[in-house]
Amino acid sequence: MKIEITEEQKAYLRENSVEFEDALEKNDLEALLEAIDDAIVDNIVDHNDEPDEIGIKLQRIYGQIYNQNTEG
Repeated sequence: MKIEITEEQKAYLRENSVEFEDALEKNDLEALLEAIDDAIVDNIVDHNDEPDEIGIKLQRIYGQIYNQNTEG
């Protein structure tokens, strides 16, 4: 099954320099989520252990992608 991800989610990840294209090409959900998680951790570290609005949005996208691909 192909990973479900919206164009809006892809655009946001690209805008925030998340390296996800390779995982998407390989249809590797775990690698995709790991790439997003790495960006979230970097964001939190860069902002005194609290995510800024970009980090929060990345967390939301992580949850959305996880849910889109594991529910049902």
